[in-house]
Amino acid sequence: MDKDSTTGDIDRIGKTNSSKDERGDLIKTGIRSLDLKLGMEMSKRKGLPLGSLILVSYPSETVIPTLFIQRILLNWAQETNNVIFYVHSSRPYGHVLNSFKAYEWDVKPFEGKNWYFENMFDLSSSSMASSLKLGKIEVRRKTYVKRVIDRMLHVRESQNKQCFSVFDDLLWMKEDRLDEDSNDLITFLKGVITSITKIGGVHFFLLPQGVLDPVAERIIMNAAQGIFYFSRSTVGSRIKDTFAITKLMGVAFVSENLDLTPSEVEGFKIESTAKI
Repeated sequence: MDKDSTTGDIDRIGKTNSSKDERGDLIKTGIRSLDLKLGMEMSKRKGLPLGSLILVSYPSETVIPTLFIQRILLNWAQETNNVIFYVHSSRPYGHVLNSFKAYEWDVKPFEGKNWYFENMFDLSSSSMASSLKLGKIEVRRKTYVKRVIDRMLHVRESQNKQCFSVFDDLLWMKEDRLDEDSNDLITFLKGVITSITKIGGVHFFLLPQGVLDPVAERIIMNAAQGIFYFSRSTVGSRIKDTFAITKLMGVAFVSENLDLTPSEVEGFKIESTAKI
């Protein structure tokens, strides 16, 4: 995948600009019609900012947003210096794998090499008996999340590879009751963002709309560097999935509703809903 660290500034005659762009590096998603919207048509800086946490907000009745993120991660996996961590908590491993197979997206060549499935589905947040039989210990899924983030940080520091991740999805926060304690949630998110800044890469938090406490949902939206907002509607006999970037720090973007449809060429095709 292309990583675009150009400045986007107008070149000056007789002056060489060798300084690093203080706005940070970007990475293209590999979905061409989306990359054109990231940075706007007139800008050389296109892609998603590295080191960012992006919240993906979507209706529970559609799987399109999950597939959309899967396609982007699969594009990034094609670069051998990238490592993908796919953390799944709402579906078992087999179901996640089948969602790739349905569109003939082959993840097997990367699995175990630079793609790792992290299973939170079989992990319960309830108390479980300890192996030493010293009573019961409470396992929280947020602890597992921190461990995955620590693993990414270790890979980044020891192997100098770029790590990307998706946490699919945040329903575990309800089981952990993390959405009921604003202070605990803010502390957790601060720790995640601090680590992600060091890791680099791009990291997606998938959140079905209306599941968590509204205050918790707003806290997560405020903490995220970017928000991808999906919606679904019925137009005549057709069900239409639309997508909008409502927030994205570090890069200019087109603020509009976009049609989202599967594509054999790119995985997905992004088109403006505006009729010209």
